[in-house]
Parts: sequence; C-alpha cells; structure tokens
Amino acid sequence: MTPRLVPGEDTFLCEPQRSLVLDAGFRFHRGDVIAPFTIVYETFGELSPARDNAILVCHALSPGPHAAGKYAPDDAKPGWWDGMIGYGKGIDLARWFVVCVNFPGSPWGTTGPRSIDPATERPYGSRYPWISVEDMVESQRLVADHLGIARWRCVTGSSLGGMAAMMWPVRHPERTGGLLVMAAAAAVPVTGVGWHLIGRKLIESDPAFGGGDYYDAADTLRGLQLARMVGHMTYLSGPALEAKFGRRRRGGTRQFEVDSYLEYQGRKFADSYDANSYIRGQAAMDEMDLDEQYGSLDAAFARYSGKALLVSFDTDWLFPPDEVARLSAGMRRAGADAVHLAISTPNGHDAFLVDYPLIVPPVREFLDSL
Repeated sequence: MTPRLVPGEDTFLCEPQRSLVLDAGFRFHRGDVIAPFTIVYETFGELSPARDNAILVCHALSPGPHAAGKYAPDDAKPGWWDGMIGYGKGIDLARWFVVCVNFPGSPWGTTGPRSIDPATERPYGSRYPWISVEDMVESQRLVADHLGIARWRCVTGSSLGGMAAMMWPVRHPERTGGLLVMAAAAAVPVTGVGWHLIGRKLIESDPAFGGGDYYDAADTLRGLQLARMVGHMTYLSGPALEAKFGRRRRGGTRQFEVDSYLEYQGRKFADSYDANSYIRGQAAMDEMDLDEQYGSLDAAFARYSGKALLVSFDTDWLFPPDEVARLSAGMRRAGADAVHLAISTPNGHDAFLVDYPLIVPPVREFLDSL
C-alpha cells in the first residue's frame, strides 16, 4: 500500500472509521447486556497476509479510536498519537498494522450512554452499565476476531489505555506477543483515586446532571467543566505549571493565567465529552487493581512469559515511577521479560503525548526486538 501523505505535513490520510455491529448485543463484565451494540474502531497501515504484524493501541479516557493521521488534508489536527504512529515514526506503518478500538461507554462512536436505546428512543443515560477495564479488553478481542488477528505482535497504551493494555497478558497471554505500557500501573494510587473521586462528585452534585439523564439540557455541565479542571491538574507537573504560568496575571487583571487556562480546558472538554462516559471510564480506571483481583502481581501475570517495556515519567503525579517499578518487579517474578524505563521530563503524566524525541527511540527498539 502506497501511503497517502498530507502535502507539507508530517502525517498521512487515514481510512474512515469502521464499525462492528453485534446484533445479539454486548455482554458487560458485570452481566448487563445491550443489544444491538456497535463497536467503532480504526485501522492504520496494512495487515500482512499472515496477519502477524498487528499492533493494538489502547486509547486513554479522553481520546477515541482516531489515533493517527487525518481524514482530510484540511482537518484541524491529526489523531491523538500521530507523533508516534505513522510512516517512519516509532510505530512505523510501513511495517506495522495498527488497530485502535473505541471502548464501551466512550462517547466517540461505540454504543455509549448518550446513544439512543431503540426500546425507548431516548439516550441510555443513567441506565447505561458501569464499565470495567475487562469490558474494554473484550471489545478489542471481538474486533481482533472480526479481523482474523489471532495474536497481537504488541499491545500498547498509556494512562487508562496502558491499564487496558496490561490486562491483555493477564487475560489473553497466548494472544499477546509483547506489552508496551506508558504512564500506567497495576492500580491507580490512592492519591489519584482521591482526585478522581472529587471530580466525579462535582459532576454528580451538579443539579443540571439530573442523575445522568441530562441530555435535554441546553448548556454544558459546570460540574463536568470543574471535574476536567481537577483531572487536568493531575496530568501536569509542578515544573511545567511554573514554566507555563507561574503566578502571572492575565492582561493586567487580577485573574491568574492558570485560572484562565483551566477554565478554557474545562469548557472545551465539556462541550464535546459526555459526563456519563467520564464518570464511568474514570471509575473503571480506579476499580482496576491486579493485586486485589488476582491476589498478587505474580499471580496476575503467571501465564505471561513475553517481553514488556514499562515506561514511567519522573514528574507523573498520577502514576509515579515507583508504582511502575513495582509492576515491573512483579512481572519479572512471574517470569516475564519486563524492563522499566524511567524517563526524566518536566511534562508530567502527559509526557506520552509530548515527549516524542524521548519515547520514540525506545519504542522503535522494543518493537524491533519482538
């Protein structure tokens, strides 16, 4: 396949989103079923005749399946991991076939809380099931089966996507060739859970939220805006905040620059994201705990003996390096060939979206080793 590059830009034209429609429905990990059910996904690159060059990219809470490229040359920006995925990039599409699946409950195409229930002709809203990371993995498994991919050459992801990625060698070790995780660990530390809970309570206490049935409201939810501000703070770092804002005021007013920035981020996010999706996706992140679910990390990864590259960032407040080191040690005790790469950067949790000069070389080297 000859890549269709965007003139004058370091990106490419990608294929449209694809859908897998499950007429019999999707069964959630906790037993709920929604039928029919649509899973949206995107693919990048070309699948080899042997179907042995496929990489699964698991997206985080905020983005969706549009991981790289542009649908049209005049799109405002490319997919969320375009700095990593592309021709000649860390995940080189001249060699690899990439799949990114929109997980259940997300607002970006897969049947979610704001989708219309055909039985009521109203959004599912508060009736939508509470999701788990296992549900994310199951939706990805169904797409893999649909595409005829028996084994991923590598499963990768960051943040919530990294937690979903590491669930693959736990649940499907025979289908996981390698594991590449950034800014994620076996569980969210209690400080992160605390910040997440504050954000969810801000949404749930907003009268306009209506217990989750808010879709007739004309305005965006203030609770969701505030929750995003809280969440956004956990993605940054002290050095990054100091360098970007310090205690500077805005335009001669008494408003801090950081206040203006957080208000902008909150409004932009709430204009497009679904509050029900936010609280469910974030709760799934907090509920995952491999130690608690399997008794120990050794037991969780007992059936996986492949390679793993676990990347941490020293200014990541959400998943500090010591949590990633603990994960790496547990995987090695279980028999996996796990390596912890600790990267120094001022960019905090969001470094996986920013520091491509630091992360592309080890990614390329790891994929070459598989």
